[in-house]
Amino acid sequence: MTGNPYSNYFLADSSIGTRLMLGFIAPAAALQQRLPQPWRLSEIPAPYLEALNVHTQKRVAMPNVMFVFNDFLLNLDAQRRPRIDSRAHSLGLNIPAINSDTGERGMIHTRLFTDNPHGVPGHYNDALPARIRREYHVVGEEAMTTVSEHFQVDPDTGGTLDLQITYNRGMLIRVVGDYPNFPLWSAVDTRIQRVYQEESVLEVIRTDTLGINYVQSMTLQVTIPEFADLFDKSERLVTILGNPHYARKVFSPVAPAAHEL
Repeated sequence: MTGNPYSNYFLADSSIGTRLMLGFIAPAAALQQRLPQPWRLSEIPAPYLEALNVHTQKRVAMPNVMFVFNDFLLNLDAQRRPRIDSRAHSLGLNIPAINSDTGERGMIHTRLFTDNPHGVPGHYNDALPARIRREYHVVGEEAMTTVSEHFQVDPDTGGTLDLQITYNRGMLIRVVGDYPNFPLWSAVDTRIQRVYQEESVLEVIRTDTLGINYVQSMTLQVTIPEFADLFDKSERLVTILGNPHYARKVFSPVAPAAHEL
């Protein structure tokens, strides 16, 4: 932990789940409008790049926004007790950014839709209720595995996001965080900071940077009004990552009691 700026942070909670992440290059102006001052759009944080083994390669076609589809199997508080929002499905929106004043880099958490009513307004004070359906189907035969996923998100505020994807299981990477190294700030209130330490199985489904694409078929329909400026037909999907399993600890500069629902 020597030299780690988060070594004195408190353990806030921990989670176990599965996850699918879609990375887009979306209109920069629309993303910048979602960032609080003095934050500006930046590169994807180093832990992403290191996991993808692109930290020494030319960083082309890297996403400037991540849509994160989570299936939480278990959420625990700092004392390892199940939280009131212990199980949930969610869709989060994260934007890589840099603080122009301090030089800090990480993700700005700008929105969460969740189907657990106890998860509103959530850790980042930006969660809204939604009806979320998730289907996950895996077929393995000999050395080949095919995965089909379906996420349908219907926010109470209107619109829908419907994602259907089928892909062959390709490159798997074990990612182990030895200390908290992945910070996120809330766009609603940047005093809210959470730093993740994860151990996961990372599945590289598609990354244009490395010319990898295991997708067999995919459809994505988005009619959520809040996302209209991001999906104006100029957006480009450039990265798809999966976590068939991940376990994470979350640390905060604020004592755990401040995070209890």
